[in-house]
Amino acid sequence: MSGPNLTQPISGEIDNDGKLLRADEAFLRLNQRAGGVEGGAIAVPAIAKLAKLSLNLQMKLSRAVRVADNEDHLELWIEVHPTLQFAKVSILSWRALPVLNKRNLILTSMPDSIENQMVFDRHGRLISAKGIAAHGLVPSDFGKNGVEVLTNIFENGVPLANLISALSTGVSIKTMQIKRQSDGRAFDVSGDIIDDERQAVFGFRLRFDPLYEKPLSIVEANYGDVAGNLFGKNLAPVLRQPLGRIIANAETIGGELQGPIRENYALYARDIANAARHLSALVDDLGDLEAVERIDFQTARDTIELGDVARRVAGLLALKAADHRIKINTPADDTNVVAIAEFRRTLQIMLNLVNNAIRYSSDGTAITIETETADKYAIVTVSDQGKGIFGADREKVFQKFERLGRSGDGGSGLGLYISRRLACAMGGDLFVTDSEGGGAKFVLRLPNS
Repeated sequence: MSGPNLTQPISGEIDNDGKLLRADEAFLRLNQRAGGVEGGAIAVPAIAKLAKLSLNLQMKLSRAVRVADNEDHLELWIEVHPTLQFAKVSILSWRALPVLNKRNLILTSMPDSIENQMVFDRHGRLISAKGIAAHGLVPSDFGKNGVEVLTNIFENGVPLANLISALSTGVSIKTMQIKRQSDGRAFDVSGDIIDDERQAVFGFRLRFDPLYEKPLSIVEANYGDVAGNLFGKNLAPVLRQPLGRIIANAETIGGELQGPIRENYALYARDIANAARHLSALVDDLGDLEAVERIDFQTARDTIELGDVARRVAGLLALKAADHRIKINTPADDTNVVAIAEFRRTLQIMLNLVNNAIRYSSDGTAITIETETADKYAIVTVSDQGKGIFGADREKVFQKFERLGRSGDGGSGLGLYISRRLACAMGGDLFVTDSEGGGAKFVLRLPNS
């Protein structure tokens, strides 16, 4: 199929069900050769897949795709702009490649034999990632300049910039060592060029080989396989139902709602209810963990007032704080610190921070929630008067399953890890410093525009 003279893009519109709503003539001919019919489903798998991904993520995507049939092998540069009703697909470039074999119209996949890798197009833009190399990425990173993405995630920004520049000019990189900012994990990184059939540079790939300071725990080593099968949509709802019944029945017995019982039996029932609540919270944490570690995880962009969120959190935890004679100080009602972040996820982070502050503070102390605006960020801080966190442990507390040696307090060691992942997914960050009055001060930073 001879390529059209692209003085302007070739466009089409694909709805949420994959139906081709409208298309320019060249687009229609391409679809017909793939077996599609006018008004039917888009029949070019490469375009259908990209349109579906763009609609699911509700973000603009652009990348090169390759399609072939019995006569031609084409490389197309596709750009997709999603709306709520349909995806607008534009073909910006159209190039015929040598035919290597005969096959039905398909997407030619990028090399994926390497377990942990990032792939960039010939312009240095991130187009895919897999394995542990994908940790820390958010959907909006795809399509961005590779130097910008990598320097936001890893230390050693200048060497990374040099590495990307070298690869984009066709020079392979043997090995360099970098460290991820979020968890301090170190990697050996090597890079190589991805050529097309005409030996032209199609893009390049970075391979990440982790350097473990200590062996992974069984949970860390196998979590990816276990969580995808056990939690999330399938097992979590099944577990919550019986746990909910255990809690309800145990509270009924412990509260003696059906009549008086021996005191030690009432205490047993309350212990059962507390244990079931702990298990239920663990199920929720594992479900959240599975969600935030998916490469396609995304959050909504709500306009929220952080003082309002803080006061809601204080209300939800008021009884727990009162049990320990802890006072929760919140921002005044007339504060107006606006953030652009998902309300539900921001509430989840702040609930975790204040709940931790109650758990690790002494009875009769105070917890203070403050909000402010700084540059392009809205900031909320949660300060307590507990023992604080030593400087050497301030990054460690954000690691998965990290408890700093504590046990028996009902925690899973996932809350802060999940909270930081959520903050990063919303374009912000979460870190800890010293509180002025002693104790720990957690700082949540979110974009305000």
